[in-house]
Amino acid sequence: MIIGKGKGILIFLYFILTLVSIAILNRIFIEIFGMANAPTEVYVGLIFIVTGIWTRLTAEDYYIDKEGRKKSLDLDNELFFIKMSIWGLILPTIGVGVLIWKLINTFHKYLKKCSHSN
Repeated sequence: MIIGKGKGILIFLYFILTLVSIAILNRIFIEIFGMANAPTEVYVGLIFIVTGIWTRLTAEDYYIDKEGRKKSLDLDNELFFIKMSIWGLILPTIGVGVLIWKLINTFHKYLKKCSHSN
């Protein structure tokens, strides 16, 4: 079963590298700067957003012709039959959705807490 064509399989690598990088930065901010740990949804959202941006930036292939001009190569860079440039839009949308969901959930809990205190 082919799940990726061209550079499409790199999306998994981008996701893993982003996950590890954000985990390391989180630990640094907690240990060195004494910052509080953010909710998991914030990290998940950031991972999807960064992975999507990275995917979008590397989705196209180019070469330099003899005159020194940048030319686009038409290669199939896909993951699960979806082009990398589309994944570059899907992943940040999921990340923003997770962040908005967490924001709404937190606001709802705050409103519920305020209504019980009255």
